[in-house]
Amino acid sequence: MPEPATSAPVSADPERRARLRRELVLFAAVGGFGLVLLPFLVYFAGAATLGPYEGGLGTFLGKLYGDLVRLTPSALALVFGPYVMFQAVRFLTRPLRQAWTSGKART
Repeated sequence: MPEPATSAPVSADPERRARLRRELVLFAAVGGFGLVLLPFLVYFAGAATLGPYEGGLGTFLGKLYGDLVRLTPSALALVFGPYVMFQAVRFLTRPLRQAWTSGKART
């Protein structure tokens, strides 16, 4: 009786695992910025230009994170916007990066 063909699991490919790990670290770093630091920057920029937020910083953060739990589009855009923008820049500059690396390889 022939043995069933076994394919190596996807996680066995070290290059793929390294790429996935790099993407997760990028998501954590840029997503963490959007989740932790950006709301404070938005609050203080708004308070400086538009005046104080009714209820203060705690109310602003409570409303923002509450809206995030309820998956409100505006809260999702604020928190995940930096990661989406970072990925868009990576996607748009990919041909330039590939040309740069192939040009370096020829010299």
